[in-house]
Formats: sequence, C-alpha cells, structure tokens
Amino acid sequence: MKYRIICVIVAVALVISVMLFPDIKDKRNRYHQHLEAKPKAECTNHNDDVFCTHLPLINITTDGEMPSPYILEEGQELPYEDIALGLIHIEKNDEMVGATIEYFDCETQNNHLTDNPVIKEKAFVRTRGATSRIYDKKGYLIKFKESDLVTNKDVSLAGMTEDNEWILHGPFLDKTLIRNYICYNLAGEIMEYSPNVRFCEAFLNGEYIGVYLIVEKIGYNKYGRVQVSKTDSKIAETSYIVKIDRQNMDPLESITTFSRKSLFSSSLLANTGYMSIVYPASTLTEEQRRYIISDISKFEKSIYSFDYDDEKRGYLKYIDVESFVDYFLINELTLNYDANALSRFFYKDVGGKYKMCVWDFNSAFDYYKYSYTTPQTFQLHKSIWYEYLFKDETFVEAVIDRYYELSKSYFNEEYLLNYIDETIEYLGPAIERNYEKWGYSFQSEYNGKLYDFIYPTERNVRSYEAAVTQLKNCISNRINFMNENIGRLGSLSHDSINKKYNYENREEKQ
Repeated sequence: MKYRIICVIVAVALVISVMLFPDIKDKRNRYHQHLEAKPKAECTNHNDDVFCTHLPLINITTDGEMPSPYILEEGQELPYEDIALGLIHIEKNDEMVGATIEYFDCETQNNHLTDNPVIKEKAFVRTRGATSRIYDKKGYLIKFKESDLVTNKDVSLAGMTEDNEWILHGPFLDKTLIRNYICYNLAGEIMEYSPNVRFCEAFLNGEYIGVYLIVEKIGYNKYGRVQVSKTDSKIAETSYIVKIDRQNMDPLESITTFSRKSLFSSSLLANTGYMSIVYPASTLTEEQRRYIISDISKFEKSIYSFDYDDEKRGYLKYIDVESFVDYFLINELTLNYDANALSRFFYKDVGGKYKMCVWDFNSAFDYYKYSYTTPQTFQLHKSIWYEYLFKDETFVEAVIDRYYELSKSYFNEEYLLNYIDETIEYLGPAIERNYEKWGYSFQSEYNGKLYDFIYPTERNVRSYEAAVTQLKNCISNRINFMNENIGRLGSLSHDSINKKYNYENREEKQ
C-alpha cells in the first residue's frame, strides 16, 4: 500500500513540475535537422538560374583576399602532393580577414541570395583545420564582431546556442557529406554535451562553395554549450575545459601534467597528446594554470596507482564514469581513432567531476588514410587514461552493459542505416549542387593534383552512391563485430599479481 502511495506522490510531483517548468526539456532531446526542419514547397516564381535552396544559406564576403592556409616563404609554391601524402608539414597560417556574413533561413520558403537575410553581421574569418586545410574545399572559423570589429558579438545560427565563434565544416574527404552530422547527433543523444550541427549551403565572395555543416565550437557560454560555471580570475580554483591534441605553442595555455612528465601513458606519441587550456582563455591567470595542472595530475596519479579502483583514493573520486564510458563507445563504434590523443576534449566544473566531449569525426567509419582502422578491431582501450581504466573490472562491465543497452536504440544497425537514408533524402538536390562544384574529387587526379587521399587506392570511391554504400557496409560490419566481441574487453581487467603483492607487503610492514 505504501508503495502505491509513493507512486501517486511521485506522479503528482511530476505533473506539478511540468506545469511549473513547461520549457524544461530533457538535456538529451537532440534536434535532428533532417527530421525536424519544416518541409518547404518548391519555388515556382523565379528562373532556374536563381540559386535556390531549402537549406539555410550563408554568404561570406571578405574585406580582402582570404589568407593562404599555410605560411610560405616568398616565391615558394605550396607542395600540395607532399602535404597530402603526409611527407612534410608546413606551418599553418591562422591569419584572419574581416568579412560580412549574411545568413538566410526562412522557415516556410526556400532561401535565395536575393532575400533579406535574417542575420547580417561583421566578422573575422580564417581557414581552419589541420589535415583538412590542404583540401580544395576549406573549413572556416567565423568570429562575429560588433561594427567596430573589436567587440565580440554573440549570434544564434539555425536555432543553436548563440555565441561569437562558429565552425563551418566543409566535407571534402568524406564523400557522403554526412559523417560529422551523424556522429555529433549520435553523441548528442547519449552524452551531456555534443556540439550541435546544422547543414547549410555557402557562398564565399560570390562563388558557390557547396554543402557545409555549421558546428558549435566547444567552449564555455553563459547561454549553454559546455556546462561549466563562469570563471573568476581572482580565484585560482576554476572550472575549465582542456583539449588534448597537437602541441600548442602558447606558454600560458599549454600545460604538461603527470601523464607526460612521467611517461606513464604509452599513447602519447610524437606531436600528439599535448594538453592546452580552452577555457578560461582570455582571462586565464598563472595561478589558475597551476591549479589546473595540479588538479589533472591528481586525477592521473589516481589512475596509475595501485589504488586506482579504491572508492576514496581511486579514479571514481574524479571522473563521471557514464561520460567516460559513452565517450569510449561512441568513438569505438565510429572507428574515430583521432580520439586516442588528438581532438579529445574534457571539462570539469568547480567541485565537479571530469566529463568528456567528442570532436572531429572527419575520418570516422574507416576513412583514415590507411586501412589499419578496419571494423574488426578495438583500439581506444589503449589510449591515454583508458589503458588504465580498463584494468578495473567494474569499469569494463559498465562499458559492456552500456553497449548492450545502446545496441537496442542508437547503436542499432537498422536505426543507423535508416538515419543515413533519411539524411540523404533531406539534403536532396543540395548533394548534386555540391558535386557540380567538387565532383572532380572523385577522380584519382585532376589538373595535375592527386585526389586519392585514401590508401590503398581502391578504397577511394568514384561516385556518391559508392560512398554511401561504403559507409553503410562499414557500419554493418562494425556493429556485427562489436555485438560479437564487446565481451572480450573483459579480459583486460584480470587480477594483478603485482597489486596483490604490493598490498600484502604494505600490510606486513604496517
């Protein structure tokens, strides 16, 4: 009887909470553009030569020429093929240029450059990306500014959280155009935060540049995005966001914690696995920097110690286990092995625990240059921190149990293949327009340039249909492999005779 009364009380409380807070939604209620964008009727009131799209439309007009993506010596030509093959590396050029950004996004009708933009703002723009900046279709960072081009201005694009910084990702290597869209949204359904994304089409200085993905940039925002509290430069103890990637040469933002100093992690390879502070950035103090280094190092020491699975002294004191489990699974499912020691973000609120955040699925689902990332493998259990977390049987069991739970929904083959078909249907004629511009990239060579970025050569697709088939086959193979082999991860958490011996000696000495 008492349980029935409790249930009634809970039900009434839920009804009251909905009435009092009708705008509160499940934080994982992800907006999927291809499912929720309102359908639009075909335009019949203009000629065929007028650009017309059902997608949001971005028009960038720069105040001068776009700076070169690389810093070159006077008279030096860009050694395109050597960079594409990974034979040499040239210093990136992150110089920005002033620009006017026009954004068109009518809910009920198609968008045209002749329409009145819903947003027209000043901004700075630059090429972005590491490997991807070599491609003909560039990615861009947009920083919105007030008319003085000094003060930051927060702007909302496509209903996403307003901010002054936005990413325009231009899918070029990914011939399906949809890898990042799928993976960010998949992560957004299961994790506390994953950057929101929207498809659009874009123009740069009057030239059509194809289908792009508007992506939220990872960082603190008073309106949302990563859920950490605002920093106070007067106090050393602060919330923070850190990126693990290539080396950052900024002496204040770049940090070296216990993992790299001690060389405990085998995954910290040359020019990878370096940490840099993303937030706080402009207000970061030396005292806060030292606090962040010390804080992360305490966490890392807890993982590498014999007390790693102790509730009071081990990693459980420091990390949100669910976040670490989901981060592992989303990157394993998608074969996104940049997440080993590149493009890895983590964050911690003051007094909270560490949580992970996904980033960059450009090469997901077996689209790295080389074919070592086949669907029949596990790799992230060998990456920084995870190589020690997987020594704990409780953590491994959490990974396995969570996978089986997700395999009934978001990690289900039928769900993912349908998601692909529905997304492609939504993009519709935008795909054809994109490849009217970039269709030559399906060729092995064009105008003396190499466009077979994937090795061996036969892994490069020659049509959009072949690219979609390749993606679907990879997903099917990957899910079949994980369904059959996820339990094998349990072998990584066998009892340690060293730990047992250590504790026995400690007890004898006491």
